[in-house]
Parts: sequence; structure tokens; C-alpha cells
Amino acid sequence: MIGDYAKTDVVKAFPTTPIREVAKLMAERRVGLVVLVDPRQQDRVVGVVSERDVVKAVAFDADLNSPVDTIATKNVVTLDYGENVAKAAEVFKKYGIRHVVVTKDGRLYGVLSIRDIIREEAILKEVAEYYEWTFEPGMSA
Repeated sequence: MIGDYAKTDVVKAFPTTPIREVAKLMAERRVGLVVLVDPRQQDRVVGVVSERDVVKAVAFDADLNSPVDTIATKNVVTLDYGENVAKAAEVFKKYGIRHVVVTKDGRLYGVLSIRDIIREEAILKEVAEYYEWTFEPGMSA
């Protein structure tokens, strides 16, 4: 399940937060995506801002004191907590994105990055290789 791998310590901002402040949040928290939430209902997603969005804003001389809403993606791709990881991989490829918002019961639950999946696969592969190398066939672990 995607929910098992999603990071639940989501970095959030309001649509009115200045672009500069969101960029600073990304740098301080070392994340590539900030989820924009409704100020009145903070588990309701209204947009996302990625590192790519911030880079484009800087490259095209956007006013960094403008609301982040001006550069945000408002048609947010989401997946439900219970979806399998293969579905996430499919979504990353289909939309050319590196993060997906995870919801549970229609509310913000977390964020899953392509890095989270790759890291998990690498860990599992490393463990499997360790056991293949360490134990001979017929030995019990």
C-alpha cells in the first residue's frame, strides 16, 4: 500500500504564502514539494508547488513576493492510501512527476516521492542480496 511508504510530515503552505517563503521552506525542510491547503480546512488540498515550479518562477523573473498560488499546480494528482505501489509508479511515469499527494478518506494523508519508492526497492534488493550471499541453500536463517 502507498500509505505504508508516504511521508506524513507534509510541508504545507497557504495559497497566499509568498513564493520566496515557499522556496525557503523547501530548502529548510529539504523537500521537493509543498502542498497548498485551504486555510479553513487544512486537510483539503488546493494545489502543489514543486521545485520545478520555483525554478521556472526564478528563471522567468516572477515577483518572488507574489502569492505562491500564481505558480502552483491546481489540478493535483492524488492517489488513495490503499493503492498499491505499482499504481504510483504508473502515475509518476504517465504525468512526468516526482511526487504524488496521498489521500485517505478524501483528506490529505501524505506525500509519496519517486525517491521513496526507489529507496525502498534498493533496501529490499540489498537485503535479498545479503541473504543470498550469506546463507547457502538449505540453511535456515
